[in-house]
Amino acid sequence: MSSGMLKSDALPNSESPYVRPSIMSENPQYHDTLERICIIGSGNWGSTISMIVGENAAGYEECENCVNMWVYEEQVDGRKLTDIINTDHENIKYLPGHKIPTNVVAVSDLCKAAKGATLLIFVLPHQFLPPLLAQIREVVHPSCRGVSLIKGLDFDEISSRPTLISESIASNFWPGFQCGVLMGANVAGEVANGELCESTLGSCFGEPLDEQTRRIFDAPTFRVQH
Repeated sequence: MSSGMLKSDALPNSESPYVRPSIMSENPQYHDTLERICIIGSGNWGSTISMIVGENAAGYEECENCVNMWVYEEQVDGRKLTDIINTDHENIKYLPGHKIPTNVVAVSDLCKAAKGATLLIFVLPHQFLPPLLAQIREVVHPSCRGVSLIKGLDFDEISSRPTLISESIASNFWPGFQCGVLMGANVAGEVANGELCESTLGSCFGEPLDEQTRRIFDAPTFRVQH
């Protein structure tokens, strides 16, 4: 277990190490509200990471309990996929046989899912991003940041040169928006099965958000370094 405070460990009127006035004034990315997490994507990898993020959000006192996961609505065996996930707590189409935490809520309305989010987790094919980002930008928290779990490269529309997907995401928000990257030689099925895996978070969010973000992804069998 990571060294952060758990909700059950929080003391009344105690000063959290994540809410220090000096940090709040020095780091424009920092916010004094609870972390509101939104996962953009619900496929194989998105559903897998929701298992870890959901469990951590429920345990860490700096996070809201609820984690929204944007789901592209589709019918599976005559039922809406969002209804299946929210009722059965399993993505039977993209990650069958694995339970998703009950505090992960599948939402088909993108703006509703991302409203007020302080941390966006992008985990969907990059070609679907452009029409989504403009909508997301209008509803997230002013100090929102992002983390991309999307593999591959994007290409600049003007120069046709390859560019990092995290940079493409950031350029569609406002000046100063930061998008980190979580990447490793991982297979979603292995992570979901609890096999020991490692990944690295690359980010420049500043103190204390780099560590806070790392902890949101870290788990006993999914070790995340920064």
